[in-house]
Amino acid sequence: MKITKVETFQVSVPSKGDYKMARGTHDSLRSLAVRIHTDEGIVGCGEAHQGVAGYSAETTGTMDSVVSGVYGPLLVGRELVGVEQIALDLLIARRGNLFARCAVEMALFDALGRARGMPVVEMLGGPVRSRLELSGSIGIDEPGVMAEKAATMVAAGYRTIKVKVGMPDLAADLNRVRAVRKAVGDNVAIRLDANSGYSPTDALIFIRGLADLAIEYLEQPVAAEHIDAMAKLTRIGIVPILADESVHTPEDAYRFISAGATDAIKIKISKVGGYIAARKIIDIAESAGIKLVIGQGICSSLEAAAEAHLACAYPHVNPVAEMVGPTKLKGDLVDPPLDLRNGYLELPEGPGLGVEFSMDALKRYSVTTGKPVMA
Repeated sequence: MKITKVETFQVSVPSKGDYKMARGTHDSLRSLAVRIHTDEGIVGCGEAHQGVAGYSAETTGTMDSVVSGVYGPLLVGRELVGVEQIALDLLIARRGNLFARCAVEMALFDALGRARGMPVVEMLGGPVRSRLELSGSIGIDEPGVMAEKAATMVAAGYRTIKVKVGMPDLAADLNRVRAVRKAVGDNVAIRLDANSGYSPTDALIFIRGLADLAIEYLEQPVAAEHIDAMAKLTRIGIVPILADESVHTPEDAYRFISAGATDAIKIKISKVGGYIAARKIIDIAESAGIKLVIGQGICSSLEAAAEAHLACAYPHVNPVAEMVGPTKLKGDLVDPPLDLRNGYLELPEGPGLGVEFSMDALKRYSVTTGKPVMA
């Protein structure tokens, strides 16, 4: 099976409302969609979203440039018999660019799975589960608003709620967390995410205020460069620490685990560059006894499905995942979108990712359509 064409689409899907974090706000999903065509008529789909400022150096424009100008020409005319060597060649062709590489690698896995009649989860060695419980996600707002949103999510079936924090006013952040805890009761798990918003000192003060709130973990309290502070906060042990922005590559995972700078690791498939790197991070974490959480708060149903295959392939991954991005959008790139209404995600059935882009949606939400790379 030979690759004949690589298409790109820069898309923007409006959200239902602003999703505020410590380092920025999502008012829409901005993604690069990639379609890889083969001479057997099979088309593989891949996607990577654009993070807020401070999360990634990549934008949909830079991703498009790399895919259209570097990865596409490398792929067109090539036999697609496996992904491992191709992924290595992509890495050598243009180092970094993890988000762009993810979109391409995802499409390659999807195409190969469709050709073999296998879902991606089986290509990764699974499944160990076919259903994921989801963590509801709440952006920064007034305490009462956040509490009301949390209560609504619990009523809908969510048993884990993720709360964004990381603002300069520590007392206000603590009030937000306390309001959510009061609204959901003691039997619902609460995860916190500071998105690198705190200084090391403020993170210490904030964590001490969480001692009586039964927090499952605090995600990325300080910036990735503060590995010593991450290690100190982990050693204190008041709240488990989860590394997100700190861990983009398997080498990052090894470094932070070796330094004792995290209790758990977050994998977003776009952030780490695709399935192959994600698998390596999972293996490193499992060998060290470090927990893993998969998913992200802003994504289409295609990227959510891609992460669901990953989360269902490995027993060491936390079965409560976070790919709830489609619930925040007014539209989707997949028709019909995944059903996430009751706090669960059923692994899509069928070969490859089990879902595919709607061409009508790509046209509707397209900002820029790249010039296809063809044979």
